[in-house]
Amino acid sequence: MPRPTPNDSQTDEAADWHRRVVGRSLRTAAARSVDRGSTLIRAAVTVLDRSNGEDITVQEVADEAGQSLRTLYQYFESKDDLLLAVFEEAMRTYAEMIRRAIDDLTDPMERLAGAMIAAVRMPEFSGTGVDRGLARLRLKLSEAEPQLVGRAQAVVVTMVRELVEEAAAAGRIEAPDPEGATYMLLSLNAAFITSETLGNDAGVNPPDVVGVTSFCLQGLGAKLDEGWFDSIEGRLRFPTRRRAAASASASKRPAKKKARA
Repeated sequence: MPRPTPNDSQTDEAADWHRRVVGRSLRTAAARSVDRGSTLIRAAVTVLDRSNGEDITVQEVADEAGQSLRTLYQYFESKDDLLLAVFEEAMRTYAEMIRRAIDDLTDPMERLAGAMIAAVRMPEFSGTGVDRGLARLRLKLSEAEPQLVGRAQAVVVTMVRELVEEAAAAGRIEAPDPEGATYMLLSLNAAFITSETLGNDAGVNPPDVVGVTSFCLQGLGAKLDEGWFDSIEGRLRFPTRRRAAASASASKRPAKKKARA
């Protein structure tokens, strides 16, 4: 049996072990990069929350993560690149929290309604500084590079579109254009949360959770009975940690409010 020569370069085609070794090496390096990137993202979230959403510096993030500025720039090319990653992770978490909130609901209409309620209420369970920072970032990126925002929130868009299509297939709403319906639902939700987070510039009082969700659902032809809100909200799974200064308008509603059919 010939003696192995691992550094033999006369063979044109790489041995199978070459591919295995390179594959493991790349996987290890990739995992290490993702871990380091996650550490920097968590540090950015902490700094954003501490600054109440005001402008932050990459040096502050690097210091919070216990890394050098040079290391940070090995993983994120700019502050906006880092904050976009924070926004993308926030959208992934947002979608997962909404899915978890409606996990006990089986009726397609109730799942869509529950998702709309949860989408409006989720900011109650996060940090105000992070919300403010991400809201400002979204407005900035939506003007400069809207496609990046679209890609970052693709997981939320997909989830809402699926819920719309399921409710329409069950005959509970009218949505001949699921894409358009999804756009309207997400746009209203984003406008409401931005108003709650950065300030209401409309000059009139905003609606509460019942008002927002019933407007959306009735706009899609849903028939809402009295008590529909309580019957659904009581079965939603919300996070246990709630923001101390949650917006009063997000949960306040008139007693025995009857949604228009």
